[in-house]
Amino acid sequence: MKKSLITVIPWLLLIVILSPITLQIQNYFVYSDSPFLSNEYPSVTVSRVLDNYFNFSQDSTLYIIINGNYNQSLNQIDKNSKYLEDYRIVTPFQYINETKNEYSKEISELANITAAYLEPFHRIYNNLTILKYNLLKNFTNFECQLNVSFGIPLDKYHSNSSKAKEFLVAYSILTKNETKLNAARDAGAYVFKDPYILFFSFNNYSNFSLAYNFLKTFNNYSEIIYEITGKYIPESALVNPYNFSLTEVKNRILPPPISLSNFHKGNEWLFLIQIPKNESLIDVENFIKNTNGTVTGHFAIYAQSAYYTESNLKLIDIVTIILVGSLLIILLRSLLPILLLLASAVIGIEISYTLLYLLTFTGYQIYYISGLVIPPIVFGITIDYSILFIYRYFEEIKKKSNNPIKTALKTAGKGAIFSGLSITLGFMSFVFSPSPLLKNIGEALITASISSIIPAVIFTYTALKAIPISWLGYPRRDIPSPVDSRIKYLEKVASSSIHRKTIVIFVMIILTLFSFSVFYTHSTNININEIVPSYSSSVIGEKYLLNLFNYSIDYIIIHGNPNITYTKVYNLSKYIISNNGLVYSTFSINNIILNKSEYIPQFYRDNYTLVEAYIPYPVFSSKAIDFTKSIINQGYEVGGSNAQRIYIVNNTVSNYYNFVLPFTILIIIFYLFVILGSIVVPIRLALTLIVSSLTGVATMDLVFHSVYWLSPLIVFAMLFSIGIDYDMFIILRIIEEKGSEEKRILTGIKNSGLVVTAAGLILAGAFFSLVATNMRFLQEIGFSVGFSVLFDTFIVRPIFVPAIMSFLKQYNWWPKIRKIIR
Repeated sequence: MKKSLITVIPWLLLIVILSPITLQIQNYFVYSDSPFLSNEYPSVTVSRVLDNYFNFSQDSTLYIIINGNYNQSLNQIDKNSKYLEDYRIVTPFQYINETKNEYSKEISELANITAAYLEPFHRIYNNLTILKYNLLKNFTNFECQLNVSFGIPLDKYHSNSSKAKEFLVAYSILTKNETKLNAARDAGAYVFKDPYILFFSFNNYSNFSLAYNFLKTFNNYSEIIYEITGKYIPESALVNPYNFSLTEVKNRILPPPISLSNFHKGNEWLFLIQIPKNESLIDVENFIKNTNGTVTGHFAIYAQSAYYTESNLKLIDIVTIILVGSLLIILLRSLLPILLLLASAVIGIEISYTLLYLLTFTGYQIYYISGLVIPPIVFGITIDYSILFIYRYFEEIKKKSNNPIKTALKTAGKGAIFSGLSITLGFMSFVFSPSPLLKNIGEALITASISSIIPAVIFTYTALKAIPISWLGYPRRDIPSPVDSRIKYLEKVASSSIHRKTIVIFVMIILTLFSFSVFYTHSTNININEIVPSYSSSVIGEKYLLNLFNYSIDYIIIHGNPNITYTKVYNLSKYIISNNGLVYSTFSINNIILNKSEYIPQFYRDNYTLVEAYIPYPVFSSKAIDFTKSIINQGYEVGGSNAQRIYIVNNTVSNYYNFVLPFTILIIIFYLFVILGSIVVPIRLALTLIVSSLTGVATMDLVFHSVYWLSPLIVFAMLFSIGIDYDMFIILRIIEEKGSEEKRILTGIKNSGLVVTAAGLILAGAFFSLVATNMRFLQEIGFSVGFSVLFDTFIVRPIFVPAIMSFLKQYNWWPKIRKIIR
């Protein structure tokens, strides 16, 4: 006996050796969506364009709201910034000044465009002033010009000069289409290059005193330029084109509506800290915890999600042990089997987390949701398989088999391996998904399923072989009985289901259609209060920002030069401005859309036009997400935190329902067909899993109303993997039985019932532990998976499955059935 007990020591050492990794695993969790963005996502394309062509840093921003006076608040932030490795504090006054400087730069560029248009008129103005000065200085030249222009046509002045001859030629041509006066004026102005002649006539040209005073006092350059060019230009524009243009632009485009009131209300001050995208979430959380104020922003949300996840992970472990331990006490009422099952589950969790930790050295990143669902999955599956093994061992002991441990290994052990491989294959479909996030979750789930098989079979076999049978019943005299009151329930409902199979199948179909309608008509959300508690600093801060600086930024990239993209920029800008947003682009500033002749060069680079949209809602808020979605739905490529989250959610959900779930069903059907030889069994199994999954998701929708986008996916994933076990436990037992088809079904349900119901109760208890957390999406997953497992255990397997199988009779095993346990 002592020699046998020694074989358990390596397992105990394994628990001790792996425990440090398990206890520290949350430090390796990744909370941001960024590592799982595909290059195919438009937000990634936009980010790359911003980096390569517009030199945007795209730093993340922390928003800190503090009660107190300005200097004390700033000192506190400056002091606590030591927790951040790289940062830049932006005070309200700095932000306002930077905004004003940016505004000045943009309107200066617009002013330059207008000034460039006015520049030729300005040169004409300068030339006219010089000409005026020269004419006054040499007035006799002007007298000669007037005599030629008006005296010659009246035959009162004669000259043989070349200018006079040139004038006569021009005058004779112009008189064909103009009056004599206009012909004289135009010919004189043309020949002498002197537009001042245009202001004289046949009646006053010889009054040289009048002519001199006219030149001396002349200042109506707008009129004279209009006569020359046909364009009326204001005097101030002619004198200083840039100052005139700048004033006009300022009058047309007001400064951004950013003032101190966006940063200061009552005793509250809002400060900004810019941090790089690779800033440590631990550093951010330390900053939040040590700052006597409210901190929000998308990095703060992720940091707090990490903090609450860590505390919830410990809570999940404790509650799982308490719940599952209590259930095991009720079900087994013996100390050693309970300790054995708990040890098996602990070993499974430690192996799973250790494998994930080792995968990080290959570049794998542990998404926090993957890390959170591993304890209930491994705990549930490991105990399921272990209890299958133990119950079969007890059954063989009661039957006085020659070698009960060997028989249990041959039957239950092989069954556990068979079911475990089915689950692993079900999770395998995630790995082939085009979605990087689903691939990541799939790799974690595969690790969890494999880790569950090892202790469930090998450790349980080793421990049972080492422990004397007489010890297994302690504190009772005998080992737990493999038969109890649940057998009567299962036998009764299964028998009733077989006799009323038509009604049962009809009810099942109605329930499925109702559940599908609920699932189809209920929308999901990506609200931040799903991943952090509603009382957290980041959620409260989002509400505060609504009354302060309530903007988040979307970056939209449009391909093409300004001429080509004007209509798109115009329509987009009009939409954003009409919804109280601000727009900065090639043809828009603040809430003003520019003319096509005007554009701001800094928003155009190498065939890319950039549109910065200031959404009037805080980042990740439901309204900000909806606003960004509306832009994406118009066909624009959008970047920024809001868009990044939308793209990864849409891509993940689409890939799961269109690829992963159908592929999971096909893999399961194919695998079970190869193993069992029947195509009907796996198809029936898949259909009943759909019933359980839809019912679970529909119940979750009815209880929680709007649920987190990932919650339905987790429910389907769990049921279409773990749910295989219970059906296989029943099917494998039915194959072993003899007699008529209905008798075999009834006996199989009855003899596997204790294992199935015990496993279902334990797995449901493991997932119900998530309800004790303070994160809403974990509560949704825990409740819905726990409910689905109970529904599958006590309704689908003992009621729906017997009804369907008795209806199909011998066709259950078409085209043939093979025994996999001999």
